[in-house]
Amino acid sequence: MNSTIFKALGNDTRLLIVQNLMIKEHHVTDLTTLARKDQTTVSRHLSTLTNAQLITQKRVGRNIYYKITNTQTKNWLECAIEHKGESKTNKPLRNKIENFLVKQEKNTDE
Repeated sequence: MNSTIFKALGNDTRLLIVQNLMIKEHHVTDLTTLARKDQTTVSRHLSTLTNAQLITQKRVGRNIYYKITNTQTKNWLECAIEHKGESKTNKPLRNKIENFLVKQEKNTDE
């Protein structure tokens, strides 16, 4: 199973998708914009990540949203990505972005 996970994270586009899903759940359209790839390509990458059990999907009406499987997986991914070379100086910026997105999501729900 570990080889499947590392193989899934071995692609820059999939790694970008995972990093965005670590912040909040996203719809395929959001991920196509963030990855600058077409929907077919992003869907293939999402399938690979789902098969590696790194992400799950939920259907809301006609839309499918993707998120990291659970907190334990998210914590492991944060360690792995940080260990890969993401500097600790980016953490405050990441936290600001995450807080902004959470506030924006709450405002949209109201």
